[in-house]
Amino acid sequence: MKYVHSFIACLVVFSLLLCIGACSNKKSGPARLLVFSKTAGYHHESIAEGNTAIQKLGSQHNFLVDTSTNAEIFNEDSLKNYAAVVFLSTTGDVLNNFQEAAFERFIQAGGGYMGIHAAADCEYDWGWYGRMVGGYFLSHPGIHDTFPNIQEGVFTIVDSTNDATKQLPRPWKRTDEFYSFKKLSKDVKVL
Repeated sequence: MKYVHSFIACLVVFSLLLCIGACSNKKSGPARLLVFSKTAGYHHESIAEGNTAIQKLGSQHNFLVDTSTNAEIFNEDSLKNYAAVVFLSTTGDVLNNFQEAAFERFIQAGGGYMGIHAAADCEYDWGWYGRMVGGYFLSHPGIHDTFPNIQEGVFTIVDSTNDATKQLPRPWKRTDEFYSFKKLSKDVKVL
């Protein structure tokens, strides 16, 4: 189990660094990341721990991290300060039309995006966001219970040449809270 947790931590670091490194709006000095965790639906208690973990990763890997639940930061003047934006367990309708337009322009100008956990459980009426994320949250086992149904699953590796999957065991068994999705984008590349 320790191997899996270490691997997941490495995968998150790799993803964050890839997200920051792939951005075309680079500035001198360390990259700055915005971790946005506004909720207008279910609020995950793990958000505070997620913010702390990403801040720790930033200090260990030389990038700066700002955290916010204030959607007013989604404007061109503020967003231009960031290499990437992380939606951390965002739920519900968290941005208004003007903020959505500013975020779209940020991404189209080369800014990065990473969604963590419930990031697909927000902005259901914003088609552009759903296409960018790849789909929307539908359900998970135990959704009507007090606690989600944590269970073991077996992953089939479809693309074993991708850097994100080539070191995974086959089969890859994982105990987790598994999500089902709807409105999947035809452009999603399954790994």
